[in-house]
Amino acid sequence: MTDFYSKVANAKDLTHADQKKAGTPVSGSIRKEHRDFLKTLKKLLDDGEINPDDAKSLLNMDVYDGLDESWKEKTDIMLMNVTQQLGLIAQFMESAETPAESPQLQTMVEQLWQSKQQIEKHHDVFKF
Repeated sequence: MTDFYSKVANAKDLTHADQKKAGTPVSGSIRKEHRDFLKTLKKLLDDGEINPDDAKSLLNMDVYDGLDESWKEKTDIMLMNVTQQLGLIAQFMESAETPAESPQLQTMVEQLWQSKQQIEKHHDVFKF
C-alpha cells in the first residue's frame, strides 16, 4: 500500500492532451439488455415522447396522479436524478465524438436503471 501512496505523491501532472485523452470514452460492446433499452430510449426521444428538458414528460401521468403524496414526493426527488441521467445518455448517443457502444454508456444506463427502480419496484411510474 505504501508503494501506491508514494506513486501518487510523486506523480507528474498530466498534460492537457493527456487529460483530454484520459476523459475520452473508449469503444466497447455493451450487453444486449442495455442495447435494447437504449433503442427504446432513442425511439422515445426521437418521437418526442420523452424529453430530458421536461421532467414530467418521463412520467406515466395516469400512474403518477394516482400516487399518494408520499410517493409523489419520492418520485419527484428521484425524477431529478433520472432526468439528469437521461440527459447525459441522450448527449452521449447524439455526439459524433463518442462511440456507439461503450463501457461508460453501459454504466450510465445502469445508473439510470438503479435510480428508476427505486420507485418502480413499487409503482410503474416512468414511461420507459
